[in-house]
Amino acid sequence: MNDSFTNSNQNTSPNTNQYPNQNKILNIGALPTSIWFAGFVSLSVLFLVLMNLFAMRPIGWRNFMVTNAGLLLIAPVLVLQNVIAEVWGKKTAFKVTVFAVACQIFIVLLIEFTILLPVNSDGKVGAENWADVFGSQWRIVISSILAFAVGSLLNILVFVKFREKSKHTQNNYKWLYILAALISTLVAQFIDSTLFMVLAFAPVGLPTFELPWNNIWTSIAVGTVVQFLFETTIVVAAAVHLAKWLKRKKEAEDRRLLAQAN
Repeated sequence: MNDSFTNSNQNTSPNTNQYPNQNKILNIGALPTSIWFAGFVSLSVLFLVLMNLFAMRPIGWRNFMVTNAGLLLIAPVLVLQNVIAEVWGKKTAFKVTVFAVACQIFIVLLIEFTILLPVNSDGKVGAENWADVFGSQWRIVISSILAFAVGSLLNILVFVKFREKSKHTQNNYKWLYILAALISTLVAQFIDSTLFMVLAFAPVGLPTFELPWNNIWTSIAVGTVVQFLFETTIVVAAAVHLAKWLKRKKEAEDRRLLAQAN
């Protein structure tokens, strides 16, 4: 009686060998599916969309424009890109950047579509306020997207290049990571700020809001310094420790999946 009951339990228990390609399917996906990774992707998209909206808010003193609020959000995005590149690799970081840019374009188009929708007389004031707050000048939108795309790709390439040169010296992981992150983001921030300010506000005679060249160069210099200091604080305080912990965690998960597959 007991033997038959035991055999029946054994026969009805799930057979892990019944789906031999299960682990392979989990590893083939274009992007990892961990909760941490999903959170980083979500934050990257959120910061990028907000950055495009915040770019409409100038920051200055009296009649002199120093920078815009959108440039202050590029540092957290670049830090997230470095963590993703460190833990999940360069190709994944590139895919996240492309996905974030695509989401930004979609949000901009969606907002412009809502502005074009018809409205009755009672909602006319609200519709005008909506257009004033969320409506974008296409010159600024295109400049923001191009600047972010170029800056992000440079950030990932420079960071990965430095990390590949130092991969055999893991005893100094913390400082090597910090050095790679600071150098890559400094380059990316400068390129991003320069491209955005020149493309969006250069005085070339277009029927859009433009700035004199001295304001543009000052904004680039101030924005780069502020972003670099902000990014340095984030990297030293949290990002390097988070990247190291996540990398070890992912390596342990990969070893466990490999052992299960074998």
